[in-house]
Amino acid sequence: MRLFAEVRARFRALLHLEQLTRDADEEFRFHVDMQAEQLVREGFTPDEARRRALTRFGGVPRTRDEVGDARGVRWLQDFAFDVRYGWRQLRHSPGFAAVAVLTLALGIGANTAIVSVVNGVLLRPLPFADAGRLVMLWETDRHSGTTREPGSWPDYLDYQRTARSLAGLDAITGAAVNLGADGAGDESVRLSAMEVTHGFFDLVGIRPIMGRPFSAEEDRPGALRVVMLGESLWRGRYLADPAIVGRTIRLDDVPHVVIGVLPADADFGLDQVHARASYHSTYLSDGDVDVWLPARASESSYPRDTHPFLLMGRLAPGTSDDAAQRELASLAAGLERAYGADHDRGVHVESLTQVVFGPVRPVLLLLLGSVGLVLLVACVNVANLLLARSAVRVREVAVRGALGAGIGRLARQFVVESMLLALMGGAAGIVVAFAGLRALLALAPADIPRVSRVGIDAPVLGVTLAVSLGVGLVFGLVPTVRALRLDLIGILRGEGPAASGGRGRRRFRDGLIVAELALSVMLVVCAGLAVRSFWSVLRVDPGFRSAGVLKAEYQLPASRYPQDYSKWPAWSEIHGFNGELLRRLRALPGVDAAAIASAHPLDAGFTNSFTVVGREEEARDWPEISVRIVSAGYFATLGVRLSRGRVIEESDALAATPVAVINDAAAARFFPGGDPIGHEIRFWGVSRRIVGVVGNERLRGLTESAPSAVYISLAQVPSASGVVLVRTTRDPLSLALPVRRAVRGVDPSLAVYGVEALPETLLQSVGQRRFAMLVLSAFAAVTLVLALIGVHGVLSYTTSQRTHEIGIRVALGATGGRVAGLVVRGGLALAAWGTALGMAGALAGSRLLTGLLYGVGRLDPWTFIAVPVVVLAASTLATWLPARRASRVDPVEALRAE
Repeated sequence: MRLFAEVRARFRALLHLEQLTRDADEEFRFHVDMQAEQLVREGFTPDEARRRALTRFGGVPRTRDEVGDARGVRWLQDFAFDVRYGWRQLRHSPGFAAVAVLTLALGIGANTAIVSVVNGVLLRPLPFADAGRLVMLWETDRHSGTTREPGSWPDYLDYQRTARSLAGLDAITGAAVNLGADGAGDESVRLSAMEVTHGFFDLVGIRPIMGRPFSAEEDRPGALRVVMLGESLWRGRYLADPAIVGRTIRLDDVPHVVIGVLPADADFGLDQVHARASYHSTYLSDGDVDVWLPARASESSYPRDTHPFLLMGRLAPGTSDDAAQRELASLAAGLERAYGADHDRGVHVESLTQVVFGPVRPVLLLLLGSVGLVLLVACVNVANLLLARSAVRVREVAVRGALGAGIGRLARQFVVESMLLALMGGAAGIVVAFAGLRALLALAPADIPRVSRVGIDAPVLGVTLAVSLGVGLVFGLVPTVRALRLDLIGILRGEGPAASGGRGRRRFRDGLIVAELALSVMLVVCAGLAVRSFWSVLRVDPGFRSAGVLKAEYQLPASRYPQDYSKWPAWSEIHGFNGELLRRLRALPGVDAAAIASAHPLDAGFTNSFTVVGREEEARDWPEISVRIVSAGYFATLGVRLSRGRVIEESDALAATPVAVINDAAAARFFPGGDPIGHEIRFWGVSRRIVGVVGNERLRGLTESAPSAVYISLAQVPSASGVVLVRTTRDPLSLALPVRRAVRGVDPSLAVYGVEALPETLLQSVGQRRFAMLVLSAFAAVTLVLALIGVHGVLSYTTSQRTHEIGIRVALGATGGRVAGLVVRGGLALAAWGTALGMAGALAGSRLLTGLLYGVGRLDPWTFIAVPVVVLAASTLATWLPARRASRVDPVEALRAE
């Protein structure tokens, strides 16, 4: 209790410090007056009596200090004095303070922004229960070399029933649906949907915000149509209406009963899972799942030779990834022996966290390391500024030391001043961080998981505060160490700072500059390699011309466009829609060419097994082929090169002979040394005559080789999902509204989505590389500028310190050019050392970039030649102003000032 009372008393003393000081002063004056009156009575004059009374009590400052010590608040008084004194010192040097604060703000702000991204993406706990035990169960194809293919429904059932290494296994697949106009909206909209088996939510440990998940009965063909809404759709379109459960909404014109609402985190990682699949749909263009539907699958609707389902499982307790891989590989071998459709197929078990974070983790860690270099360069720069400033204040330090200030008192003052700088830099850094984070999120590709939910939260702000305080503490030690080595007597005698080892201090400052330049050169080399790599990617021929092309997507609902497979391909409603839409598109002003395809040229689409008629036995060892359904005009609209034969034409109608066009990759793979024209390729139970060969489109991205592909006529094979492609000589986006109107002119209730200029789609396909390149380049530019500012600052300071020496040289006949050359040579010597060390570090550090480079080696000669040239040229520019100032020194004025 006594300890608690003492703590409380001291705390109250802190809160009422000024009142306590006034009370102490009044009490002191009372005692002094009483003592003086007593001395007057004893015969002393009033002045002498008051002098003796003050001497006896020790004076007001001493008494005030004793009272502060007694109450335990003396340290706070000293601290307040140090803060006021430090603030006055910074106000007297506004240029120095502004440069130091801005430098720290750039370093701390950039770090805070990147740490926010890394924390939000990689470090934040995953929304799934025990996510480390969740795995993806991919199918593999030995002949195509693919290791991440979706699975078939029968295979899923077999694995679910027999696998002992899995505590659960569920199937998911993406889709797109149209939400009909209702009370919450006046027109149909396209929604991203996820079809899942009923056990999925238990598997991942996600619970609805309201309502309930799917039941086993609702997950069967023919069951009541039910749906769960995603949180974003519920809050956006339905304004978080709690009465939504039980309402009926129309999806693709079919009534569905809403049974629950799922939290936004329920779709964590599913976009990345689809992106990692060897072939997939880009349905999750906005990154959120709007609605969740039961899979309602069966072996009759999804036979073993179709593979639309992504399989996610949970490892059984005590089971490792390797053990699961061995067991499931054995099961896959058994299925391969039992079913022809599983020929050459295997299983690949991969951790969900690796699937989701694997592609982005190296990029973010690289940026984190790079931004650490930015902060380090900023800190070195400020340390150099403090060293230069401490040299100016040596006489002040000497006077304070001579008056009795110990090294501890001086150290405290320096630390407080540097803390003020660091905290101001940290505060400004938070402003920079918010602006930088906004820019980062604008540049970040959508395939970075959870990037839309990244923000600067309390833990990140805590890290920022800790960094600021740590920087302040370290910087405060720099002038303290310098003060330890000062020759106070020599300084007070006027012998100057040179008497205390100026050469050693110059070497230390020069070393800091060399370190700054070395770090910046390392980062500039990394940025140069990233720029060269990105440029190499952009120079890849995608196999089509994206300039001037607009794309727009749609999905035809089965309710209005029946898809009766007993009548396939005679689906008159779909054929009628496609024909009328093409007619309207081609009639639009400004449209030079128009086509419809099942997928745009940067969508991997789907693959299918096939045979060449007469070579059926060979097909057992062939990989699946990418299938593209296109209308006449597709190749002209996209500028795809015709190698031989002809392309799909208007005459390739439903009643005509089924035809196909293959690409160069398919011709080289399946018809080596021969002419494929006239041969027949068979899949889906139909033989199609090959009438042409076209150039390769890089359907899987610019950095992936073009797969074998076959193109078939949309008029012969109707597709319920379509992508409109129109070419114009104008800005493609100027056709966005006319294209929407054309689609809705055919079907007013149809949702149009994915409206985008194809060049933008092309850039988004290399979004991670572009993101890394732009951010690295920005960091490299900042560090190089900071390093050059450091070179300029040190040379300016050393030049001013050598004014007397320069005056003597000029007086003895040295020309301005020789004096300027002396300064430039000193600066270039530092730049040369820093560049050499930085290049050596870059040679070693470039190994970290190996997996992120394309078309350029980590030891790219152009980059390693260009960077030193640029850095040395910039360093020369940084030395020019101090050299110019030195060349204009007036020897008379310099010697008189000395």
